[in-house]
Amino acid sequence: MTSRNILKLVLGVVMVGLGVYIAVRPLFTHNAILTGARWLDMTFAFVFMLRGGMNVRSVLRARAANGR
Repeated sequence: MTSRNILKLVLGVVMVGLGVYIAVRPLFTHNAILTGARWLDMTFAFVFMLRGGMNVRSVLRARAANGR
């Protein structure tokens, strides 16, 4: 794996983790919001999980294409 793929994989995992944290945070903090509006929190969570998943998927596809 190249250093670029490793960076994409790490960033993807971090983004998914951050998205999950933002999404489930209201469950454990008695409906506290992070950004000032619930819809904005959920939008950030969705975008972070989507983009992180795309990063991870692209790295896994590139790895499979190389036969590793």
